[in-house]
Amino acid sequence: MTGHIVPGSGNRFLIRLSRERLLGLSLLRGEIPGSALTPRRVRRTARALRKAGVIRVLAPEGFPLWEEVLAQGLRPVETGELCRAMAVPIALAALAGDGVPLRQASVTLQGDRVTRALRAAAMELCPQVRQLLVEVPAGGEELQRELNREFGLPVVEGGPERWTHLALCFSPPGEGRRGRIVDLSGETPGLAEYRFNLREGALPGDAAALPLLAALWASGRLERGDITVQAHFHT
Repeated sequence: MTGHIVPGSGNRFLIRLSRERLLGLSLLRGEIPGSALTPRRVRRTARALRKAGVIRVLAPEGFPLWEEVLAQGLRPVETGELCRAMAVPIALAALAGDGVPLRQASVTLQGDRVTRALRAAAMELCPQVRQLLVEVPAGGEELQRELNREFGLPVVEGGPERWTHLALCFSPPGEGRRGRIVDLSGETPGLAEYRFNLREGALPGDAAALPLLAALWASGRLERGDITVQAHFHT
């Protein structure tokens, strides 16, 4: 079961658990008692959610007390699978944010092996960018040949010493990589510079956007095309 932990108000002793639906997604909402967000109150609320059968939880953007939640055996909603499925929209947002035209862009795909998400990203990106580099030890050469047959474009073997405008990393990036890096590996990739939203409609303000979208996507309530991405890089 998925929970939703939110700041509450009123009685500082009373934990309120209630069923709610966010964009069709059924959740168990846990309101932290009182108006002040304290570690003790967060622990009590997280413990109540866990006892009610919750395993994964959503929380507001920038929620400051995740350690207290994790200590009670709860985990954040995983966003990794959605981020890897959204690799191309994320790449296009990154290139646009850096002012790099697609036809001039060079992009590296890096991973330990050719996964379904990496292959899909390669097939979609290859005809859009100037150069695609594949840095994948297991299955990378076969993928290069497939892309060359499909698009008739030179796809070359990448490496951390080769500079490209962007590297999409499906496994943890190594040392010494140059250019902009988007690390898509792991359960919850850190993509703080990217804003995810619905193409149509608005997201509720009391749940962080990317985890909520990941939960909706995993439940089949959203397609990839329903989600937009924008890059907001600090200059």
